[in-house]
Amino acid sequence: MYVQKLYNRRMAAKTERLNLRLTPSQDVVLRRAAEVSGESLSDFVLRHAVLAAEMGLADRRTFVLGETAWRELQKELKRSPRPSPRLRKLLSEPSVLERQ
Repeated sequence: MYVQKLYNRRMAAKTERLNLRLTPSQDVVLRRAAEVSGESLSDFVLRHAVLAAEMGLADRRTFVLGETAWRELQKELKRSPRPSPRLRKLLSEPSVLERQ
């Protein structure tokens, strides 16, 4: 439910329209899934389309950077890591799988 509430908050001002063509069997599946989830067809399709798009963008393997952004990235990668006491503590404790 948290994801749905967050999604609804982000999508509050709906001003754009998207039209889709689908087969009768696709229509049946989508309408049934929306009904079972307690959402309108539009909300169901839109929520799942946005989630799929976000996942697709997060899974990108290639990123294109301009020259300035590339130099900034190289500078950050060369910088020495800052010490993190919390990370040091986390890594020094047994993991959940190691605990008895």
